[in-house]
Amino acid sequence: MPPSHHKEIANFLRENTEGAPSVSAYRDNNNSRPIPIGQFGKDFFSTIGAFDMGLRLPSGNFEFAAVGTNQWLPNSVASSIYWLGGRECSEWPLVCEDVVKHNARSTYRHIAYVPSIFSLKLSTGQVINWLLGVPITDNEIGISEKEALERAQQKYPRWLFSERA
Repeated sequence: MPPSHHKEIANFLRENTEGAPSVSAYRDNNNSRPIPIGQFGKDFFSTIGAFDMGLRLPSGNFEFAAVGTNQWLPNSVASSIYWLGGRECSEWPLVCEDVVKHNARSTYRHIAYVPSIFSLKLSTGQVINWLLGVPITDNEIGISEKEALERAQQKYPRWLFSERA
């Protein structure tokens, strides 16, 4: 049974996206360490509870998101979290390397994440932001934060770029 503050995130996303939501647990190569990822509408994916995992990221509580119709996106988001295990990120964009290639045939191999401006305050007092993932190729591995943010702004819902939904 998920904690109530994780349900708050799922309910918020359900209310602010279109289409019926579904949540699936994605697992590592050993079929363990489940990562709950919700699909909200036809093309918005978000982790549910990743901020409670103790990842070493710049200050803040973050959920990971991806948007698009590629079937490999949610698995690549989970792979990004596994990739972060034992690593530390100190600046944006956070580039998770080789998280796509194991999941699909694609010109993309990596995902660059930049933080959203939007914050969601939970009943626990925790404030959540989303890391907005954009797939990148080998040639784009040095993508700037500005360029990653520009790409995210072209794809993600507008509410992620304002302080209030």
